Amino acid sequence: MHYYLVIMKNNLLFKILLISILVSFTFLIKPQTIHASSNNPREIPTLFFHGFGGTVRSMDYLIDQSQADGYATRTLTIFVSKKGKLSFDGTWPKNAKNPEIQVLFGNNHQSDYHKTAKWINTVILTLQKKYQMTRYNAVAHSWGNNAVMYYLFKYSDKKNQPQIDSLVNIAAPMQVLNKDIYRRNPWRYSDQLTRDFDKYTHPDSVIRRLHIRELNIMGQLTKENHFDKAVPVSSAKSLKKVFKGPHQTYQARLFTGRLAEHSALTRRNPKVLHDIEHFLWQGN
Repeated sequence: MHYYLVIMKNNLLFKILLISILVSFTFLIKPQTIHASSNNPREIPTLFFHGFGGTVRSMDYLIDQSQADGYATRTLTIFVSKKGKLSFDGTWPKNAKNPEIQVLFGNNHQSDYHKTAKWINTVILTLQKKYQMTRYNAVAHSWGNNAVMYYLFKYSDKKNQPQIDSLVNIAAPMQVLNKDIYRRNPWRYSDQLTRDFDKYTHPDSVIRRLHIRELNIMGQLTKENHFDKAVPVSSAKSLKKVFKGPHQTYQARLFTGRLAEHSALTRRNPKVLHDIEHFLWQGN
């Protein structure tokens, strides 16, 4: 009888010990499972948008030199066909430091930036689906600024839409283009520019509600000529009226001289490059 009780007691102790081990093991593996499912998020990418008549060369200098300087990594090039279909070149590794993505439009003379904004939305949603992108930076030049601004106004408040973090506007023709430049752009004097700008600056504008950092880069050829050969300083400077929201910051840089020419600002101006690197990635 005593022997039987000892066996029962030992069996009970064994069962208690086994249950304790199983419970402990469950607690040990649970946080590991949560950690594994979260994955390491990709760093915030920066999307580059060229302007009217722009090509791969429009943003190559900024993208490649930022990589050479150790601030960022060129990853994807996205080509948007004239019908709005996307094709991808390159790769976006998960561990890429400050990934740079170049967006090229097949119809690079599309004057209706409302259509270009729709294509930008397709790009943004595709990156969200393929790479789980939730936030992004944008660098836009010339007419590309109008497309990006209208995209922010039209699409950024959609449900589950990826949100912009930082924006660099370069030579932004927010109101009027120089009449001797871009003659193939019928929207250069369109009232649509004024109507859209009024929407952006309205106190209840979608853009005003964004959490965003903005850097406005402008060019002026000489003290007498207050434009960069295409965009008047006053037109680009008007962006200051847009970014006045409670969660927004606005900075402006005015460059002068030969390298402040409209195309030179993005293609060969090291000071512009430095300011963009500092604004987007300093301290990363």
